[in-house]
Amino acid sequence: MKKQVSLNAQQRVQRNLTCSLLVLIILVACKSAPPPEKPVITPSGAEIKIAPGERETISASSTGASRYKWSLQGDGGISASTGPNIFYTAPNAGGGLAILTVTAYNNQGDSSQNALTINIATIDSVRLERLAIPAGWMCVEGKNPANFIRFESSPNRCFSGADCKRITYRSGAVWGGIYWWPLSCGESGTTQAWARVQQATCGVNLPQMTNLSSIIQLTFWARGERGEEVIEFKIGGADVSPIPGNSTGKVTLSADWRQYQIDLSNMNLTNAVGLFAWIASDMDNPQGATFYLDDIQFKGIR
Repeated sequence: MKKQVSLNAQQRVQRNLTCSLLVLIILVACKSAPPPEKPVITPSGAEIKIAPGERETISASSTGASRYKWSLQGDGGISASTGPNIFYTAPNAGGGLAILTVTAYNNQGDSSQNALTINIATIDSVRLERLAIPAGWMCVEGKNPANFIRFESSPNRCFSGADCKRITYRSGAVWGGIYWWPLSCGESGTTQAWARVQQATCGVNLPQMTNLSSIIQLTFWARGERGEEVIEFKIGGADVSPIPGNSTGKVTLSADWRQYQIDLSNMNLTNAVGLFAWIASDMDNPQGATFYLDDIQFKGIR
């Protein structure tokens, strides 16, 4: 009986020594685990360039990391300050810089920081009169648009400067309007000029002409004389490149200046002919319409 008790005691001692050794090994292993490595940022590179208003996914990875912390200096905003993946959103105004830094952490400490510089592209603008002329006067077939449309400069009460345009449409033509097209199409809306326009043989590469890498929108200011004129503004059309074009739809003008825009971000403008147009109708304007236009321009990324 004594021999059995002594054996059990020996076994307990051995078991305790084994457990102590395991604990010591674990403690040494934990103590010797290194902090995480310097994070790798995706997209890669020291700097990226993005468009105004664009949202970009930014990711970090680091061996041994259990968490991440982000910080932002400069323009724009981030969706979160922790986690391996965040969203950065550039300001709509364009231009400027942002520096995004990330640090990785685990129970043994923190890594060295990594940084990404974000260059926000600049938005620039080019005025319509540098690119096109208001030559394509239109109305219902069989009538002379010059009998129903009056187009003149108006130095008074312009939105900016003294070069806004005053346009009068007299009812009786069913509908009427003017296309601005490149000078290469023709100085007036002759039969030959309209043939070139509809065949798109006189189009221009608008990004190349404006020296913009991408064109985002066409913007302009407009107001009505009474404030109840109904006008449609457009670029391109059903048979005028860029086809099918894009439009504001019919808008009711205010007597005060208001800015309007037409989205061009997904439009092919490499052979553009109808760079801007307005359309009015007798149905919408039984008493005719007089309205003003100013600062018609293309906006894009330089």
